[in-house]
Amino acid sequence: MRKTSLALAVATSTLGLSLSQAAFADFIGDSKATIEARNFYFNRDFRQGNSNTPTPSQSKSEEWAQGFILRANSGFTEGTVGFGADAIGMFGFKLDSGDGTAGSGLLVPDASSNGSQDNNSDLAVAAKVKVSNSTLRVGQMQFKNAAIASSDGRLLPQVFEAGHLVSQEIDGLMLEAAHVREVNNRNSNDY
Repeated sequence: MRKTSLALAVATSTLGLSLSQAAFADFIGDSKATIEARNFYFNRDFRQGNSNTPTPSQSKSEEWAQGFILRANSGFTEGTVGFGADAIGMFGFKLDSGDGTAGSGLLVPDASSNGSQDNNSDLAVAAKVKVSNSTLRVGQMQFKNAAIASSDGRLLPQVFEAGHLVSQEIDGLMLEAAHVREVNNRNSNDY
């Protein structure tokens, strides 16, 4: 049988397709996504019963909002070095806030009206690399450890822009290191 350049091209592309499908088997197979819906009402009364305490300029903050959080985590590509990605998509919208009751920390402030924005959204994406039992994530992420934790106590979570390394090379020992560069607070659209 004579090998022509067309036969070699078909064989090479078939081999490349087979290898790429195998490499992405764990990337897609180990992927998972969840969606969370939150309905949050927040009320804080600033009025004081003590006549010695000055009256605050705002007597209360009261807001009601609906939020959605999509978390998508890929698996890793096969091989000595595996690659993947994580993403958090967030969307929140105001159901009620007005008459001077904004400022609860639940919604993003609107400087032009001294109230809250009607809606806000954000997307946090992190790339990840796995070698043996060590994983490095770089980008925007949530994480919790003994030194720092993302606050998740309002409508949308706090997100860090960081590098995060977790190593479990020694059985029974986990080493963790992170460098946090910026933070996107729970009621903010920027870092």
